[in-house]
Parts: sequence; C-alpha cells; structure tokens
Amino acid sequence: MAKPTISEAQDLAASLRTKKGSAGEPDKIEVDPFFIEDPAAAKVVEFAIKRRKNLLIVGPTGCGKSCLAINVMARLNERAEIFSCDGNTSTEELIGKPWATTDDKGVGITVPLYGAGTRAYRNGKILLLEEVDHAEPDIHASLHRIMEVNQKFYVCNIGKEEIIPKHKDFTVIATANTIGTGEDTFMYTGTKALNQAFMNRFSFTVTMDYLKPDSEKEVVKNKTGANERMADQIVWVANDVRDAANPKRISGGVPGSAKIAATISTRDCIEWAEISMGLQLNLKEAAEYAFLNRISDVDADQIRTFISNRIA
Repeated sequence: MAKPTISEAQDLAASLRTKKGSAGEPDKIEVDPFFIEDPAAAKVVEFAIKRRKNLLIVGPTGCGKSCLAINVMARLNERAEIFSCDGNTSTEELIGKPWATTDDKGVGITVPLYGAGTRAYRNGKILLLEEVDHAEPDIHASLHRIMEVNQKFYVCNIGKEEIIPKHKDFTVIATANTIGTGEDTFMYTGTKALNQAFMNRFSFTVTMDYLKPDSEKEVVKNKTGANERMADQIVWVANDVRDAANPKRISGGVPGSAKIAATISTRDCIEWAEISMGLQLNLKEAAEYAFLNRISDVDADQIRTFISNRIA
C-alpha cells in the first residue's frame, strides 16, 4: 500500500467539525440555528475573538460552552481547529510529529506533520481546546509558548527544527468544567488542576451556567419537536436535579455539600425528549435510558423522586 501524501495526512488530521466551503473558500464553521446564546457570555467571547485575546470558558457539563464558542466564531466568519482534550490525547496531536512520506521522485523522506495547535498558529485559525482540564500536564506545558500573547514565532521541532511565524489572527479559546483547581465537587472526576503559568495565559474568563428555564424549553422544543408540556416537565426536573447537585445555585452552599453527584445537562434534556418520542415511552420510562441507568442507585432513586413530583 502506498504511503499517504502530506496533503492527505493533513486532511485526515483536520477538525471534523469544520466544513469545506465552495469555490475554494476556506473551511467554515456552521451556525446552529437552534442554539440560544447567553447574551452576556457571548458578548465577552466576541470581544475576546475580535481582540485576539486568549479566553477560558468555565461551566457545568452540557451547558453549551463549546457550542457558544462555535456559534460566535461562525457569526464572525472565523476558522478554527477544534481539539478535544482527554487522557488519551498527546502532544503529537496538538503540536505535530515527524511523518514518513515520499518526494516527487518517490524517494523516502521525513517531514513535519503539524498538529491542531501549530496548524491554527501558522494559518490564522482559532484553536478551540475542549475540556482543557481533562488534559494531561504535558499538554498544558506544550501550550505555554503557543499561547504567549506577545510572542511572534514558535520553534517547532518535529522532524526538523522550524521557526513558525505567528499568524496575526491566531488565538486560543478553551473550555473547562472547573476553574483550574481540579475536582472539588465529585461531579468531574478526572479533571486536572491547572497551574498558574497556564492559567495566566488567558486574558479573559467567562463562567457559564445552564440557560434560564424558558430559554432551555425553547431549545428542547426546537431541537426535538417536543410539545410545550413535555419541554416544561423535562426542564423542571432538570433544574430540581441541578439544585440538588449544586447547593450554591440556591443557598450559597459549599463544595461537597450536594445531595447528589449527578446532574442533568441541556444535552440530557434533548436526549430525554428524543428517546420518549422516538421509542414512544412516557417520560418516566424514557428517563431510565436517557440518564438514570448510568448513575449510582442512590442518585437515580433521588432523581426518580423529582420526576414523580413533577410528572404525573
């Protein structure tokens, strides 16, 4: 089997969330017509992008952190490299690695295969780091030089040493579940503490929560076709669960004082409605498949009580 060409390898490594434009236009990100932006958070995201300032967006799972960033980028006609951080991602995927290929004469050569970070850096894209507090410390360390606001170049040593000029349009947006301190509520096991050298690279930090109930109901209805009553019931239960999982929402409680460790995200609300309608189940039955079967028995029993209180 012939070795893939450099261009084929780059295409394979490109973000799956971008879409080729027509007539040779650059990759474009699509606006989600059903996504409802938090206006205050969106204003800061837009400001940071226009000023090319690194931005950190912090909030609970499934509240729309990445979707907000993507929607704002799409509205501004920005291009992006989207890099999902987890324990399996490597610095090679972010920065790059040597790649064995052939030249025009069929002679074997080794060339740099750029990762998401260096592609964004040299081509003037936004680097969106999803769930950055799940990445291993070596990922954070490798980002230090790339994220230096006043730096004009990056020395890349993958296959050969290369000085990569920083494109004027490059910047970084990162999302996280915690504010750099790692897990403190038992809800986000596996998150890592972010050291101050890394946190200091962000010019702005936005904290997000789930949408207001009326807005979240509209998202559920628009995304799934659920009727008003179903959307109401789903969002009522979701907010009961969130209040129990995070006492700070209603009482200013301290971390660790939650009644349950689980939560129901906007993503879960959408799945719950789709399962109910798609499998023709009532909401109590559909909840088992949407989220109850994946959480502890104690939390599941408590949430079943919330469901029974809200849904006849």
